[in-house]
Amino acid sequence: MKKYISAIALSLFVGACSTTPYTGESISEVSTPGGLNVIQSSSRSVLPSGALAGEETELTRMTATVESIDHRKRLATLKTKDGRLVSVKIDPSVKNLDQVVKGDTVAFDYVESIEFEVRKPTQEEIAIAGTDLDVAARAAKGEKPGALVATARIDILVVESVNKKKKLITLRGPQGFVTVKSKYPQNLKLIKEGDTVVVRSSELLAAHVEEIG
Repeated sequence: MKKYISAIALSLFVGACSTTPYTGESISEVSTPGGLNVIQSSSRSVLPSGALAGEETELTRMTATVESIDHRKRLATLKTKDGRLVSVKIDPSVKNLDQVVKGDTVAFDYVESIEFEVRKPTQEEIAIAGTDLDVAARAAKGEKPGALVATARIDILVVESVNKKKKLITLRGPQGFVTVKSKYPQNLKLIKEGDTVVVRSSELLAAHVEEIG
């Protein structure tokens, strides 16, 4: 749990964006490391209560061409846009694999999103806090191969301390503490010791064949 709290805190308060969005603004940056297409967005807003809220989202998109495929062994060799060859073992749960042939284009989208609000949690949020909720879907028989896997989670953290001079925030979760440097120091005035932070995090992986033949 402590490791997970650290990941949430880093996503909320630490970043390397070149532009700093003030409360009520948002930014988006696009990069292409290793042939990938990565879109990062960040926003901050103020709730009706005057408390801070925000969102961090990262979309990583990759397309690759099927260089070869062994349907019996469920093995595929994919070629990425930057020329790398990647061998993939295809899970038995993926249906309609016989429709995939050499030359097909396969697209992968991976999305990580974290939303937070500085407020008291509802009873429903308290009841499911710390529990992963998983959803999976696959293409129906006869359709082009595709799959979607998603995980969602709610965590409730408490602001243990705020050091405006050093731009540090210490958060406490059910099983640990973490101290991080504020991503947007100008918004520290909206956070104080004892505040509760409700965090909604999600991950989504989607894959599908874009072209046949």
